[in-house]
Amino acid sequence: MLEKNKYKNAVWPRRVFQIVLMLGSVAFVGCFQKNEVTPGEIGASEDSDFRVVAISYPLQYLAGRIAGDLIAVDCPVPPDIENPSRWKPSREAVLAMQSADLVIANGVGADYAKWLPKVSLPETKLCRTASKGLSLSDYIAVEDVTMVHSHGPEGEHSHPTMVSRTWLDPAVAKKQAVYVAEQLTKKYPQFAAEFSANLAALIKDLDRLTNLLQPIPGQPSVSLVTATPNQKFLARAAGSGDLHLTWFSIPDVEQASLDLKSLLEGADVSEGVVLFDRELPSAEILAVIEGQGCRSLALDLIDQPPETGDFLSSLESNITALKKTLGN
Repeated sequence: MLEKNKYKNAVWPRRVFQIVLMLGSVAFVGCFQKNEVTPGEIGASEDSDFRVVAISYPLQYLAGRIAGDLIAVDCPVPPDIENPSRWKPSREAVLAMQSADLVIANGVGADYAKWLPKVSLPETKLCRTASKGLSLSDYIAVEDVTMVHSHGPEGEHSHPTMVSRTWLDPAVAKKQAVYVAEQLTKKYPQFAAEFSANLAALIKDLDRLTNLLQPIPGQPSVSLVTATPNQKFLARAAGSGDLHLTWFSIPDVEQASLDLKSLLEGADVSEGVVLFDRELPSAEILAVIEGQGCRSLALDLIDQPPETGDFLSSLESNITALKKTLGN
């Protein structure tokens, strides 16, 4: 057994412990993706005493624009994750979220982060931007064909799911930004004037994109066919008839051709644009689409920071490409 006072006068063990603890704290912070921007644009300097976490890059951008250089807005998702909505945070990332002043999420209306309900966070810290300030007409629900089941007298069926990438419609992103500003002001009332000015500048940018999306009067309408639900907020904002396919993951090219033909004929559409996420499908599927008189377009979901520019410039690129393909 060690003597009770053997290390009574030894200072170095405590100093070693302090150094290890300090390094551990740095590791926790390192789990977060920082706003690598000039102070005053969309995030604060790293020496800020105030800390906010956003569960997605688009929400980080919106919150960062409002916070300016006053509040650091972090995102816990590493930049190399292909599908951030299905990412699972480490214990260190969860601890960092729990220690933040505010956690900005989409929320129940259009839940984006599948992992968030499993993380224990105080309700007072959660800012559910897609749950407040929006009406039912702002949401988009789609049938979840991957979850077909049977119970009761209804027989085999599936329940609708909410589309989560609300921010692809700049008008909805504006409503989310307004609510974020309200919650930031409640948390940091000393910065109310700065938040209000930053929000006004952000709203001006989002209103410009909303106007850019509007079709040119007199131009013939071209239908959009969404290959996944992810782009539906942008499709609706473009004002085009939005048809939805469910075969995008089916490898049977012949069946895909029949389904697309049936969809277009049922909607009395002779031509359209099939919208894909991130990248175009195989050459066989593209041939099917062209055979039905349609064109194909792949747009960025902006789940992660782009190599150049930011969320706003990426959304504008999406809108410009979409309008060019639609011919308006």
